[in-house]
Amino acid sequence: MAPGAASPKAATVAAAAAVFAALVVLSSSLVAPAAAKMFCSNCDDICNASCVNSDTIAKLCAPQCDGCSPEACQSCLQALKQECLTGCSDYCHKNCT
Repeated sequence: MAPGAASPKAATVAAAAAVFAALVVLSSSLVAPAAAKMFCSNCDDICNASCVNSDTIAKLCAPQCDGCSPEACQSCLQALKQECLTGCSDYCHKNCT
């Protein structure tokens, strides 16, 4: 690793923090107005659509996926998807009907 370069784990943590921050912004601006329409039985589907099928996570992991080891890329993608799913699920279950 080059001097001054962030480790893959540190980069993954930073990317996870970025996804969490994006979730906070999205949940306050996009999800909150639709909160009355969120049915608790649909939380898994809502979060899968938002997290698993989103290209945002791939974009945030691009530094780990472009030129790094496949393991670093996969680790970043898995960590961010799990962070997104957890945050989304928590928000949905707190605000669903």
